[in-house]
Amino acid sequence: SDAVRRYFEDALTGTLQTVPSGYPDLAQIRAQMDAVQAAFPSICRVVDLTETYGTPATFEGRHIVAVKISDQVTEDEDEPAFLLVGAHHAREVVTPIIALHVIEQLTQQYGLDPAITALVDEYEIWVAPVWNPDGYEYVFTTDNYWRKNRHDFGDGVGVDLNRNYPFGWAVGCGGDTTVTSQTYRGPTAASEPETQTMIAFGSDRRFAKVADLHSYAREVRYWTGCLPHPFMAFLASEAGDLGTAIGYQPAPSCCTGGDIHFHMTHHGSHAFLWEVHDAFQPEYASARVEAARVFPSLLALLQRPICLSGHVTDAVTGTAIAATITYLDVTFENGQTNGSDERWGRYHAFMPSGTYTLEFAADGYFPQYRTVEVVSGVPQVMDVAMIPSAGDINGDHRVDM
Repeated sequence: SDAVRRYFEDALTGTLQTVPSGYPDLAQIRAQMDAVQAAFPSICRVVDLTETYGTPATFEGRHIVAVKISDQVTEDEDEPAFLLVGAHHAREVVTPIIALHVIEQLTQQYGLDPAITALVDEYEIWVAPVWNPDGYEYVFTTDNYWRKNRHDFGDGVGVDLNRNYPFGWAVGCGGDTTVTSQTYRGPTAASEPETQTMIAFGSDRRFAKVADLHSYAREVRYWTGCLPHPFMAFLASEAGDLGTAIGYQPAPSCCTGGDIHFHMTHHGSHAFLWEVHDAFQPEYASARVEAARVFPSLLALLQRPICLSGHVTDAVTGTAIAATITYLDVTFENGQTNGSDERWGRYHAFMPSGTYTLEFAADGYFPQYRTVEVVSGVPQVMDVAMIPSAGDINGDHRVDM
């Protein structure tokens, strides 16, 4: 592509070109986010995630921010959460354009488009256009093909943030161990403030669905080709459905240690990675066209039915329980887990059609077992009330079972 040819021409001549005109820099992206909040304050709010979760600022002292879009945006609602995130890799400047387009569409069309209105009413939608603010700023000021963050190790600079997540961090298809490598995975798993913020964010929100934007290949990627997954065919089919309508092909993720792997492994999220466009830095007008092209696919992920969901609560008090959910007839070879959140007791599960036996377990409660038949495309709701295994439930020093 033109972008790749330009990159190697620059490398040979020792010069670097600038980002094509029209692309917003970091300050301009934040200004656009603030402007949308001002225009639609009842459904849109800019949130400083670094401040919210008390995670470290980036190496150069920046915070990570996201937009929350919801019908009751100032409330913490009992709703499934969706995350769209761009620019883990700094030079992939197309991805914030797509994220900003999504923010624009969801806010401007709310109350006008029935499908968008229903989704904003049903979900907490979070959009983070730039997850690598230090690297993104460096792309605009110094090196337009910079990929990593700006962590200075003395003998090299930068960690590939999409190789720094804990799952698969040390496996062969994870990142490189050399500091100067473009895919350097970092000195330890989750060593970077950006990664730590995402882990805190994901652990708090337990996203039902995640869309991670990268460039380029015009593919929708799923799981990884490096490690097995019992639902691999199902995930490939889902990626195919998400990509077909916009001319994108399904493909397994090339690596491990990425954002989607973290959310899938620790929170049971339906997570996919879009490799958008056919260049890192196409002309700005072309990026805008690609944003409109990709939007229906991202909307389709939001509209995909949650195969199984519900709440896990105390059978006596009705309070929420953070339970572990185990699929008794499915073997997850790489330590994947799922569970309900402690705030609402809400859980979600995505699986292919079939019959499953699930165990719900939590300290201080008898385990509960449920057998459920999942039918593709048909959402099911199953609430689980757990019985305390010990304690003075009646106030008379007896446990009434």
